[in-house]
Amino acid sequence: MKFRNLRYYIRESVISIIRNRLMSVASMITVSCCIFVLTFSYCIVANVDHMLSGVEDDMMISVFLLDSVSDDRIPEIRARIMAVEHVTEARFISSEEAMAAFGARYTDNPDFFAGLTEQGVRILPRTFNVSVGNIIYQDQVRQALERHVGTDFEPVRNAQETVDVLIAINHAIRIASIVAILFLSSVSIIIIINTIKLTVTSRQSEINIMQYVGATAWFIRWPFILEGMIVGFLGALFPVIIGFLSYGEIIRRLDTIPALTGVLSFLSTGDVFGFLIPFALFLGVLIGSVGSVTSVRRHLHV
Repeated sequence: MKFRNLRYYIRESVISIIRNRLMSVASMITVSCCIFVLTFSYCIVANVDHMLSGVEDDMMISVFLLDSVSDDRIPEIRARIMAVEHVTEARFISSEEAMAAFGARYTDNPDFFAGLTEQGVRILPRTFNVSVGNIIYQDQVRQALERHVGTDFEPVRNAQETVDVLIAINHAIRIASIVAILFLSSVSIIIIINTIKLTVTSRQSEINIMQYVGATAWFIRWPFILEGMIVGFLGALFPVIIGFLSYGEIIRRLDTIPALTGVLSFLSTGDVFGFLIPFALFLGVLIGSVGSVTSVRRHLHV
């Protein structure tokens, strides 16, 4: 493609967008709605994924040993736990270590801690803190370990309800976002097809003259294809800019809420939009390209 031809294509595309500005604006709005849904859902999904990965280390499964289990069986029990699929680590915590950790939390109230300690008696049970390779396998591992409840273990404890809620939210947002993006993409493509159709119709006489003087088929087609790409790019640009400018402010305000401070961890603007901006712009151009190419093939007979 020659540079002077590219300038001609761009000029003709811009003129066409201005000429059919009502349909062009409608096309941009639908593309913007599509990209806005993408931006909104990706911000949520990316942060939920980040939170899930962040709690993987904290949400370990706690396995409490029965008092009847002798200390010399601890290596055997650990080996049995490690043999469970998806288990990556099983850290043993003695009763003394558990008491020391418990006492560290009550350094400001030594009398309370002293009242709990009793010579020769295990106040806190011996424990295995079990780490799972992926948080989605927590329930599967818990069920495998519960087969030994009553013989070696007390009932197994983990934060499965919290995990299930986070995973359910993540899946629901993903599915709803995909459906909405596909629907809005289809609407955008249909409107762009009709926009290009209007342009082809209004320039039919000019196109015929260009054919008579020997213009190639692609020389005639490129301005229409580029028009759809420009519409898609501009439609994607606005929601991405708005999302980029507002995301940091929203996260900053959420971090000031006392109930959320130290509980939820959010991704930075760069982490989210470093991927989202190029992908959203690419998707906008792709939607515009599909609409314009489809319209050109259907309505432009050259």
